[in-house]
Amino acid sequence: MTYVSNDPSWWPRMNLVMFFSYWEVAAGVVMVYDWVLTFGQEIELIWVSDKSPVSEENTNAMNLRQRQRWSLM
Repeated sequence: MTYVSNDPSWWPRMNLVMFFSYWEVAAGVVMVYDWVLTFGQEIELIWVSDKSPVSEENTNAMNLRQRQRWSLM
């Protein structure tokens, strides 16, 4: 049998737990909303892209970025 306490000393803790549980739900909703909004772009730019990640053009740009990065050190 479940014991339900009506002790007022627990009320601030219960309010705090309820407050943070609402924030967790809100954060999850925002994350799913963002995912739904950007999913079409992800498909278009990553999954159906005509450019190969190892094409000559991308390799040269990557090498240039790496050289610039290491030259600053």
